[in-house]
Amino acid sequence: MYLDYFPYESLRPYQDAMLDDVYGSVRDGDHAVLMIDAPTGSGKTSCISAALAAAPGKIVVAVRTVSQIDIYLDEIEKIWSKTRHRPTITYMVGKQKMCPIADEFAGESVYAGCARLREWTKRRMITRLGEVGGKFYDPSKERNAPQSVPGYRTFCPYYQMSREVFELQGKPHFRHSGLILDLVDDLRTGIRSPDRFLKECGEVCPYEVMSLSAKGSDLVILNYSHLFSPEFQEIIFDWLELDRESLTLFVDEAHNLGDAVRALNTKILSPRMIDLAEKEVEKYQQSMGQSRLEESSLDASSRLRGVEVIRTLLPRLRKYIQSRLSRMQEGEELLDADLFRDFLYQGFDDVEETLSAATEVAVMVAELELAEGDRENLKGEIEPSLAQVLLFLNDAELAERDLSYQRKITVSGTGDKKRAWLEVNNIDPAPLVRRVVDNINATVMLSGTLSPLDAYELYFLGEKDRAKKISLPNPFPSENRLLMVAKTATTQLEKREEAGNRREITEHVEAIIEEVPGNVAVFFTSYSMMNQYETTCKAAARRVGKMLYSEPRNAEDVPAILDDFFKAGKRRGAVLLGVSGGKLAEGIDYKGEALNGVAVVGLPLGFYNEIQREVNQYYVRKYGQKNGMLIAYTLPAINRGLQAAGRVIRDASERGVILFCDRRFREGGRGGVVSFLPKWIQDDLIVTDAQKSRGIIRARVAEWERKGS
Repeated sequence: MYLDYFPYESLRPYQDAMLDDVYGSVRDGDHAVLMIDAPTGSGKTSCISAALAAAPGKIVVAVRTVSQIDIYLDEIEKIWSKTRHRPTITYMVGKQKMCPIADEFAGESVYAGCARLREWTKRRMITRLGEVGGKFYDPSKERNAPQSVPGYRTFCPYYQMSREVFELQGKPHFRHSGLILDLVDDLRTGIRSPDRFLKECGEVCPYEVMSLSAKGSDLVILNYSHLFSPEFQEIIFDWLELDRESLTLFVDEAHNLGDAVRALNTKILSPRMIDLAEKEVEKYQQSMGQSRLEESSLDASSRLRGVEVIRTLLPRLRKYIQSRLSRMQEGEELLDADLFRDFLYQGFDDVEETLSAATEVAVMVAELELAEGDRENLKGEIEPSLAQVLLFLNDAELAERDLSYQRKITVSGTGDKKRAWLEVNNIDPAPLVRRVVDNINATVMLSGTLSPLDAYELYFLGEKDRAKKISLPNPFPSENRLLMVAKTATTQLEKREEAGNRREITEHVEAIIEEVPGNVAVFFTSYSMMNQYETTCKAAARRVGKMLYSEPRNAEDVPAILDDFFKAGKRRGAVLLGVSGGKLAEGIDYKGEALNGVAVVGLPLGFYNEIQREVNQYYVRKYGQKNGMLIAYTLPAINRGLQAAGRVIRDASERGVILFCDRRFREGGRGGVVSFLPKWIQDDLIVTDAQKSRGIIRARVAEWERKGS
């Protein structure tokens, strides 16, 4: 059995109940949901072993980032090496990362460009089938074939190598090529990282190889977007031939699920999309009257009416965005729905009928086949944006009746780089999550920061007791960690600038930097606060000979900074300044001596504006004052704080210091969060003021040094 395999023998007492629950939930099925809050080191990934032993069909693992794929590849590799079982595993990585010609699709999405080139490739293959004068055409056997010019593609050479075309009863049909079938069989004999996989695909489309391999694999790793995006969900189930009733879903890093689903269900409308939509309408109008399908005068009139509506709405949308761009500063505001609708639909008697007429044309435009050889299209100047505009407008109207939809306008940048766009967000992920979990065999949600479980259950599933919930203690030795919480320091607005409070924060941070050997990190609630304390941190770092690095605004600069930070840890150490919930506080594994201490300065609550107030009101109406405010406002802050703190102590042998530098982490009642923290944190917290924190750290570090590293 798979359950004979336990990768963490030393932690077996903690794993038994977790593995049994996973096995039972997956075996019994019946749309079960199991939520597991298990700290780092609990062996959460080994739950795959229990699921494989019980699963009636395929297992799908939903991950947020590509980096999480390696964790599951390692787990399957261990199963292969330590048991008699060899479950097959495939991952689906987005086309942006896997497409060999992705950088050629300037001005359009990789998905839109890929769809276009696939159709052109099929047409070319049909033409070649006729030219070779046979019943079958295999591109891989053709020598001296015409090449597709990079940047001006007339077909995709990689997709072409994944298909064969043959004639049956006078019509062309396509099937997977022998080349791709052989490649899939070969790849299943081993476990490969995405980089290695990409190289071994050679001249065959990697995405086609992944999708074909997924159909026959025991375990498939997908991105959240594959399963929880309404536009993509049905496609991926059909494409990968996933049988819902026998499917088991693992949601990795499940604390991200709610926010990820909300982001996936956000519609955006930008001036660029409006420009592209207008070009599409122009092209469509040129094709009107040239359709090969016979139309009644009623059909033609309907089409003309739809075009008229669109040609009225698009300029108005552009004018509305431009007017707000000139008036707003950088930031976001709720959309004045009445003003927006009055301006947009002036002169139209029935909004629903107006949108219906426009949508009919948008569907036709989306289906319009672009002429092969059109250089403008080849450069990616046209993409199917009209449909996106209509989807936005339909969701904006849905917000009139459904309070879970929120409309807003966002302005970014200043001067010449200032731009604006409209958004419609679905702020409640529960109905969308339930649409998946209520229709499959079983779901297992895993996270090291899924506390409090009851709140996450309501947030994700919208119902109390819909899931079975288990919480594991921290498996690492308590003597290897020092957890402290500030007695008086806080970043609450009314206290933030008080001299005494600022002195408390400063001295706490100085103690972490100066008394913890090696690398430490200080995470603030915002970039402005980080900048406010940067001079203090730099001075403290200089006193103990440590370098200081600050979180960059540009994500592309992160790898270089982390590389320097890790190297400094092997010398005298360094100080890393960042933002809770930012690029350095989540998703990065600071192993070993990479990080020995963390200060989480402030409870990282979101910016409290009219947008947040509307979210709060929605959840208070749905779940009551206490649970509503917890889910809408406090829960994200708790998670950001726990994620930042969790960068320390990633292994049983590691030691580290964690300071929650805000009194709200120790308080209950209004504004306090201590009762929502994991029990192992509550039990270990030492309440201290800044005057004593330095001595407490110094004593614990000396104790560790006596015991040896």
